[in-house]
Amino acid sequence: MSAGIFQRSMLYQRRIVMARNTRKRYQKEILAIEDALTTSRNMNVNGLASAIKLCKDVIAKYSAHVADAGEGTEEHKALHGDGVLASVAAPYDLATLLARVNDITAKYTKHNNDAAAATPTFHKAKGTTQALTADTEVTTLYGAITRLNDIKAKFNLHDADTAAHTAGGKHAVTEDAAALGSAIKVTAGMQDVRLGDHVSWSILNGGSGGVTGVSAAAVDGGVIFTFSSDPQDNAIISYMVGAQ
Repeated sequence: MSAGIFQRSMLYQRRIVMARNTRKRYQKEILAIEDALTTSRNMNVNGLASAIKLCKDVIAKYSAHVADAGEGTEEHKALHGDGVLASVAAPYDLATLLARVNDITAKYTKHNNDAAAATPTFHKAKGTTQALTADTEVTTLYGAITRLNDIKAKFNLHDADTAAHTAGGKHAVTEDAAALGSAIKVTAGMQDVRLGDHVSWSILNGGSGGVTGVSAAAVDGGVIFTFSSDPQDNAIISYMVGAQ
């Protein structure tokens, strides 16, 4: 092999190595990918946040209402033990929210039943029943939101009942009603995603609401996808997350 051919061969090999190294250097690492994810209202960001805020207020006000008991000017004749909540700990995720809402449902139902009895055991006198629209167990965020808003309305009417209580209206729930929003947070398979990572996504099916995309932002452990409105439970998206 002549010196010229040898030099050209070596130069070509060096270019190949440099190209490979350059590609590795600038290639983005894929952290998460999904070709078709169906949205769920259990992922709704505003829905969970607003439900947790309302639930905290319900826990505080209902607990204070039931504890307002004694032989003096208290609201009730005696403490309604079966109406006391199993826990007053604040919910912090969907699982704890569902547990608190179902406990409140069961205990408020018993408390309201006593108020509606011809001869109440714990209330001052027979009041007007303020039964919940439903008292079955809730298992979804949407169910918890619907139930909490109903509890707020019915409990406030019960609390204000001056026939069943000494004065009434002392422990009203004042937090805003819970409501779903237009963003969802996806966390499954996102354990390596960090704030500032790059997200590419598309909507394959706008679902019942015919939603369109607004933005996608990576956060630690997940991605928040924002739509034109609530994506409900049947919009379908695809996405890919790359390291920044």
